[in-house]
Amino acid sequence: MNGTIVWFSLLLLGAFGLGYGTAWLRAIRDYRQLAALLLGLRDGDFSLRAAKARGARGESYAAFNALADEMTGNRRAGIESDALLGKLLAALDLAIFVIGSRGTIVGANQAAEALLNTEIEKLIDTPPAAHGIGEWLNLTMPNQFETTLPGGDGPWEVRRLQFRRAGRDHLMLVASDLSRALRSEERRVWRGLIRVLSHETGNSLGPIQAIAETLLSTLDPSAPGHQREGLALIERRARGLAMFIRRYADLARLPPPIFETVPLTPLIRRVAALESRLSVSVDVRQAAILQADPAQLEQALINLIRNAADATLDESVIQCNGTVTIRLSVELNKTIIDIIDDGPGLPKTENLFVPGFTTKKGGSGIGLVLAREVIEAHGGTLTLKVRSDCHGAIARIYLPCLEYR
Repeated sequence: MNGTIVWFSLLLLGAFGLGYGTAWLRAIRDYRQLAALLLGLRDGDFSLRAAKARGARGESYAAFNALADEMTGNRRAGIESDALLGKLLAALDLAIFVIGSRGTIVGANQAAEALLNTEIEKLIDTPPAAHGIGEWLNLTMPNQFETTLPGGDGPWEVRRLQFRRAGRDHLMLVASDLSRALRSEERRVWRGLIRVLSHETGNSLGPIQAIAETLLSTLDPSAPGHQREGLALIERRARGLAMFIRRYADLARLPPPIFETVPLTPLIRRVAALESRLSVSVDVRQAAILQADPAQLEQALINLIRNAADATLDESVIQCNGTVTIRLSVELNKTIIDIIDDGPGLPKTENLFVPGFTTKKGGSGIGLVLAREVIEAHGGTLTLKVRSDCHGAIARIYLPCLEYR
């Protein structure tokens, strides 16, 4: 009897131990499965879900699934928010650089690409100092810099903003080109001045020219020669000055462009053919299509090609080729038109785009100003630089590209 009780007790203890061990192993397996699921969430895999179960284990799995659903929604909202923010930043004319915790560039928009003339992929993980904007990091308030960059000479107003992303400190540098704002104010001032001068000189020069012409026509043939010469000089100078003022008045009345879709290659070839004094070659490396006012764009190119031809025909320079070249290419969704001359280069002056400034005999000082007015009205830029391979200069136009191939 006692042996039976002992045997039954041992059997009961064994069954209990076996059940306890099985439950313990199941609990360990459940914990490990839950740990694996949580590690998957930590690694960004929000697609994992736990199977349905009963009891406490089912409650744990249901809590995990609810957490995964919430994190999936947050991630989707974050992706959509980042996409929207990316589109907004891409549409801005402001150049924006994002600097990571290691002090390198981790993001930039298209305006920043154009400013440094470098693709975003080549900017990532590089220090700002490698691109000439290292000093922009050392400011605590909006500041102006005269930094010369591939996309312009400035001045630049730079703002430095701090923010946190993914638990880490970041900097955002926002750079705006002040040169256009300054030129816009300059244009407003000199356009007002031109209107006043045009009105006042028109009221005076017209009668002077008319009286001089009348006196010349009624002058006695026996009158001294210096009288006739003097009246002819007055009439000629009054007519020339009136024409000079009219050119400025036409510039001040430049209408806004009327945009249409324009294939650029035939337009450039058509304009190049108008210059008959020398050969103008056209080098199309990539054909582009723009939204532009063809009449205004043609006039801007005519002025620049005429300037290039005048410089190339300068007899005081030992020429390299004696030609003008128009080169068309596309970089970073920007159309680039280079007008390359074989002349003496650029004068050492900052007045190249000042209305009335000219280095040519008989020049009006209008051509460059008009060309830049037209190009900037098209959302582009015009810069002048000296050639590095030979005598001469390059007029470079950047314009937004609609399509290229």
